Amino acid sequence: MSFWWVNHKQTANAEIGEGYIWSPQTNKDGSRNEAYLNLKRVKPGETIFSYAGGVIPAVGKIIAPAEDEPKPPAFGSAGDRWGKKGWMVRVKWVRLDNPLRPKDYLNDIVPLLPDKYSPLQTNGNGNQKLYLSKIDTKLGQLLLCLLSNADYDFTEDLKNIEDELAESKEVENIIHSNLSTTQREQLIQARIGQGAFRMHVESIESKCRVTGLTDKRFLVASHIKPWRKSDNLERLDGHNGFLISPHVDKLFDRGWISFSSKGRMLMASKNIRPILSIWAIDPLKQLGNFTKRQKTNLEFHRDEVLKK
Repeated sequence: MSFWWVNHKQTANAEIGEGYIWSPQTNKDGSRNEAYLNLKRVKPGETIFSYAGGVIPAVGKIIAPAEDEPKPPAFGSAGDRWGKKGWMVRVKWVRLDNPLRPKDYLNDIVPLLPDKYSPLQTNGNGNQKLYLSKIDTKLGQLLLCLLSNADYDFTEDLKNIEDELAESKEVENIIHSNLSTTQREQLIQARIGQGAFRMHVESIESKCRVTGLTDKRFLVASHIKPWRKSDNLERLDGHNGFLISPHVDKLFDRGWISFSSKGRMLMASKNIRPILSIWAIDPLKQLGNFTKRQKTNLEFHRDEVLKK
């Protein structure tokens, strides 16, 4: 996994608010700038840390390669000395409720800073001459760890973005595959619980096992083994799904709950109990018997989706 650090004190609000990073393509005199060239090196799915005003206020995921774009109007007078021709990289940012102040952790951070093109000085001040820098994996993981201790909610948002990017990549692979038009449509519809997949699930499941609701108009067809991690057969397999109430699906899909092979609900955290109580859901309710393939997919869900 690659990690990047952007120093954008003047333009942080615009870039985080509108979802990108931007730099001119060259220095004012037309010479090359390593920090600007880095925008052409980032790849979708990589992690980027925002640094502005002495803190890390946001973390993001790169969602598209750099494109030629003029200076964003939102920059206003910022960067008047920059060239107007530039590169833009789309980023899905997650704002932090508790921004991280790197100066509070210099003993841990400084040894991991790059010897060349470091985004941070050893005194903890940002190196404003370097707009975008690549940082070591160990430093990136350390920052994620420090941020998760201070602001746990952001890790959930970041994971959701990763999942969305993975799904988008799979959709792109299907679109450009040698499958027939009908097969491609069925697989893409299955991603949102529609089409052939839903029909196959309905042939096995008649109600939401958790709430007992039988009116299928208000139930969603949800994959047990996530669509993005399934092969094409599993994506359409009715034994890889449940009919489930939307609010329960939110918990199941995000790994807050799962089910044992014997039909018991499993909770990732005791903090889920108050939510279940508000929804009048009994966590001890027997959920019924599962087919052999449902049990296999539930084993995957418990191992790979249920939060540890």
